[in-house]
Amino acid sequence: MIGESVAILYIDDDQDDLMIFGDAIGNLYPGIIVLTAESGEAGIALINDMEQSAQPLPSLVVLDMNMPKMDGRQTLQVIKSKWEDLPVVIFTTSSNREDVEFCKGFGTECITKPMNYKNLNHTMQLLVSHSKLPIT
Repeated sequence: MIGESVAILYIDDDQDDLMIFGDAIGNLYPGIIVLTAESGEAGIALINDMEQSAQPLPSLVVLDMNMPKMDGRQTLQVIKSKWEDLPVVIFTTSSNREDVEFCKGFGTECITKPMNYKNLNHTMQLLVSHSKLPIT
């Protein structure tokens, strides 16, 4: 069972990915609030705002690797430098070995976005398994 005000923050510059992610999580875990940000800067600002207003931080940050301006690597570095215990999962189309190793250096899993809708639910469950959510 999921408690009140449990949130996942998904940071991705692709509107379609944001929408599909939100729909999939909402269908699988109706009690989870999905917050979205369209850039690394906006995601970091949202976490800062939550912290400043004493709101609970997200139970998981899902982060795209390939974004303009501040990419996933840079965003991950900032998040982990400010909020070391905040769980982050990289969710990307990249299968670059260097990206995977970079993520491991931050204790972060790198999960490849599914190429078809058939694998979406399984991938969403895998993502949520990396959170601090009390899923039963």
